[in-house]
Amino acid sequence: MLAAAARISGKGDSIHFGPERQKQFSRARESELKLVSQDSLAELPPEISPNFTGGEHEVWIDDPPTTVLKHTLPGFYGRTVDESVLLDARTFQNRRVLTFRGALPSEYLRRWAVLQDIFGLPTVYQGKVGDGPEPQMAVAQPYIEQDDSDPPTLADVAAFMQAHGFTKIPPHVLAVPEVADVTWYRQSDGILVTDAHARNFRKDLDGVIIPIDLVVTLIPKGGSQVLPDPTDVWRFDSAN
Repeated sequence: MLAAAARISGKGDSIHFGPERQKQFSRARESELKLVSQDSLAELPPEISPNFTGGEHEVWIDDPPTTVLKHTLPGFYGRTVDESVLLDARTFQNRRVLTFRGALPSEYLRRWAVLQDIFGLPTVYQGKVGDGPEPQMAVAQPYIEQDDSDPPTLADVAAFMQAHGFTKIPPHVLAVPEVADVTWYRQSDGILVTDAHARNFRKDLDGVIIPIDLVVTLIPKGGSQVLPDPTDVWRFDSAN
């Protein structure tokens, strides 16, 4: 997963964060899409219609359920958090806030690599879907069986994130109200996690909480005026 992200992002700096990098985003996206188009075609699911379609993916679950297959929506590679300058309507002053933007393909893959590394969610990149200029990307994950009468709660999620060293982000630095209570930051390695709603976790039959679909952003050192500077930068040896 991480090797694919590195290949797709090319030899340049793969961290696009902050308003200073916004002018480079369109060019980076165009370059990455050309490299995604060179990937192998993913094997298509046996059923034409997905089990459901969410805000980022078309999702298939095989029968009996063992594997979850996710295809990104056409022309969209999930979301990531970025830092932007917005005009504060109360003070008429510009201020830096955290907001969503569409992720680059490499950012989408790195998101899954981070989730696997820190939370143990196995995810495999299966390749592109389609031959157009903006192909969809396919990933596969194991299906996590749970007792649907005892699903995770937001309190479970908060305890889980705190146990992993994350601190909740104060709402006033977030431009998107719906994630005001579900955005977390780990300063030790600069990992920002959002969309941590209870619906994006599962509780397995042993009662273990497992995140299945979170939005992850890596914060570079010196890159944010909103978040505390990371003590270190998250790294993962893709050879392992």
